[in-house]
Amino acid sequence: MKNKKFFKLLLLEIIAVAGIFTYFFVDSADVYKLFMGNTQFYAQSPSCNLHINSCSADIPQIGSFEFDIEPKSIPLMETLTFTIKTKKDIYTDELDLHIYATNMNMGYHSFKMKKISENTYEAKGILPTCTVGGMIWNAEVVDGNKGGLFTFKTR
Repeated sequence: MKNKKFFKLLLLEIIAVAGIFTYFFVDSADVYKLFMGNTQFYAQSPSCNLHINSCSADIPQIGSFEFDIEPKSIPLMETLTFTIKTKKDIYTDELDLHIYATNMNMGYHSFKMKKISENTYEAKGILPTCTVGGMIWNAEVVDGNKGGLFTFKTR
């Protein structure tokens, strides 16, 4: 009977150590890529600032994605409107939007951007607040295996 308890305890300890190892040594970006596949992202111009105007990313065979966030102050814990305008019709009723912080784990936020008019897609969502501040976020707009990558900062 003692042997059963010993092996149960040993198994729990192995699971705990494996969980801790995974937490510290497996990069969440790698896990994300494992599930997302080989999406090719095209970034906005580094000089573009979403606090001032929309930003554009040129995507081969799709044209360009013009990404915008309202309100321009990009407040946290308030409803934001994310908009994508495409240069040509891409014949889909929705696009995937993934937003995550790059300098701290603030979670992975997924939204479905619904087509609201020809070449225009929109989603509403809330981003979490951080006591540290100065967060840098990536927003990935995905259409199949291609997407636009947009970066913005919050206070």
